[in-house]
Amino acid sequence: MKNIIIVLLCCMAVPFMHSQGVIQVDGFYGQLLEHDKKLADAIDGNISGVFISWTDIPGKNKAFNQHYNTPEKGWSFLYENLNSEILGKAYSLFRHYSFYLNKRNNRNSFKLNTGFGLAYLSNPYDETLNPLNHAIGSSLLFAGFIKLDYQRIQVIGNWGFQTGLGLYHYSNAALNNPNLGLNTIAVHAGINYQFHPTPIINSATYNKENNSEKQPIYYSIVFRGGINESKIINSGRYSFYTLSGYGSKKINWFSTITFGTELFYANFLPRYARYQNTQENENLPVNNKLRAGVFIGHELQLDRFSFITQLGYYAYNPVNYISNVYERLGFKHQLNKHIFTEVTIRVNLFRAENLEFGLGYRF
Repeated sequence: MKNIIIVLLCCMAVPFMHSQGVIQVDGFYGQLLEHDKKLADAIDGNISGVFISWTDIPGKNKAFNQHYNTPEKGWSFLYENLNSEILGKAYSLFRHYSFYLNKRNNRNSFKLNTGFGLAYLSNPYDETLNPLNHAIGSSLLFAGFIKLDYQRIQVIGNWGFQTGLGLYHYSNAALNNPNLGLNTIAVHAGINYQFHPTPIINSATYNKENNSEKQPIYYSIVFRGGINESKIINSGRYSFYTLSGYGSKKINWFSTITFGTELFYANFLPRYARYQNTQENENLPVNNKLRAGVFIGHELQLDRFSFITQLGYYAYNPVNYISNVYERLGFKHQLNKHIFTEVTIRVNLFRAENLEFGLGYRF
């Protein structure tokens, strides 16, 4: 594993030797969170790992940089030894953003780092070979992290250091079950190296955009779809579709409020209903694939991207699946004035139901 990390570090560094950026290497130590009693058999002691990231320093003073204190973006690699024969090891690749929490006028900074990407888990659930892994049902996962760092750059030449606290999450978004997910909280510390240092930008000199102009309400329609499996293990993967209509109002440069309604069509519901009627003595309709909901939400503007958060309620839900309350998290990319794409995850009381791919139109 040591050789793999060294090779990866070299591969990440070489393409950027003549660019502006910082490479960072952290070691971390922490604990898996037992958010469900079914995880007790899998969690066995503390975890450890290595976090390597390349962050690009922006050179253009765009409006996005002005409003967000000149954030940075880059790529990160995570190796995590889960210290469990049941769970094994995890390898992840992320696209990340770094936001500065203080003014960028010195070499000391507090940074909020967040990233999303893909992960590989060495020991997923297997009915015969690994039946105690109730957390993850497949090797290929979706992953995310959030880290809070204190960073000092150029302490000795171009070398600096950082330390902080991180939260790492793995889930397969109900493409396979079990899917309780894994959450790790860890402390980390390491070193950084800045290539071709440039003068540090003081974002306090920028002029903020005037938000006093009243913004209109826009209306949008989104079609989403994908495949998922119910919480019943080995019940099969089925397609689902969602049609959403909503209004949105921009309240300032950073935030847009949304409100709307949507119709859900899920092919897994009849089989789930039959299972519940047989095994749990419930009386659910076995031919209904429809649900309808209402929601409110928020979009955090990140240049042409937006980070979506929504809270919804199933107003029509004859086959009650986990909860009447649902949440949606994800990203929206505005391709032009009218057309946008989305990648979101919909969860019921923090348990993933599906990963959605969407195409929308704003009128």
